[in-house]
Amino acid sequence: MTPDLRQLRYFLAVAEELNFTRAAARLHIAQPPLSAAIRQLEEQLGVTLLHRSSRQVELTAAGALLLERGRELLSHAEAVFAEVRELESAPTGKLTLGVAPTARFELAPAVLAACATRAPGVMLYPREDTTGALLHDLRAGRLDLVLGFCAEDDPALERERLRDAPAVLHVNADHPLAQRASVALGELRDEPIIVAGGPDSPGYTAAVVQLCRDAGFEPRTVPDPYPDLGVQAIREGLGVVVYARSAFAEQVEGSAFVPIEPRVTLPFDLLWRADKRSGALDAVLRVAREVRAEQAWAAP
Repeated sequence: MTPDLRQLRYFLAVAEELNFTRAAARLHIAQPPLSAAIRQLEEQLGVTLLHRSSRQVELTAAGALLLERGRELLSHAEAVFAEVRELESAPTGKLTLGVAPTARFELAPAVLAACATRAPGVMLYPREDTTGALLHDLRAGRLDLVLGFCAEDDPALERERLRDAPAVLHVNADHPLAQRASVALGELRDEPIIVAGGPDSPGYTAAVVQLCRDAGFEPRTVPDPYPDLGVQAIREGLGVVVYARSAFAEQVEGSAFVPIEPRVTLPFDLLWRADKRSGALDAVLRVAREVRAEQAWAAP
């Protein structure tokens, strides 16, 4: 028969106290059943754990080993039981999550992976689209939560900043600025700056225009004719793009990404409807905040 955790807990009390009377008092049981449990444990293991005399109790070598390893075993078992209890009481539910394309490589994978382990009772169903289209579906109730990029202000929605992403200059690898260590935003006053080509991302266009105005110039904007974050427009030499570096893979053939100094940022937000708050949504928001802190995503 395999010893159980009750017997182990009894043995640890005796081994730590080296006194059956004190151990029994600590465990809030009578001494006879305690002594019987220790004898049963020794019989099941086939070893002597304690040397007993009328005046003292001493650990044998086997008893000393069980004291050391038994503490680890009991601590691990208690941790497992706590996790099981937490899982049973954890929020559950299904949530549809809208993800902006700019979040596909870094932010969304990090949040989704963390939710899978830290909020396992919440099933997340992600869908990618432009921020404007996602917010339209959020307001219409077709989405529960949106990870948006440069989302416009909307009093009907609640939001929380997930990251202020450093902006970079995205240019063709043959562009004169491609080999620069950094570039100032003001140096782009004579460059055509590619912005969103459709009506679904007005927040991004407005953010880029405002950054340029803050740098002291009115930008010459060019609508992007392609839905690929400016990659094809860059290759065709239509202009340059101010964007978040995290929106792209580590390597993009034909492209160069140049840091902008002084540093400017573009925002990623989590957005939801106030009247659709739930335990599942709160769990995802909690995990996202934890990831934000761990990754140091918030702006200084």
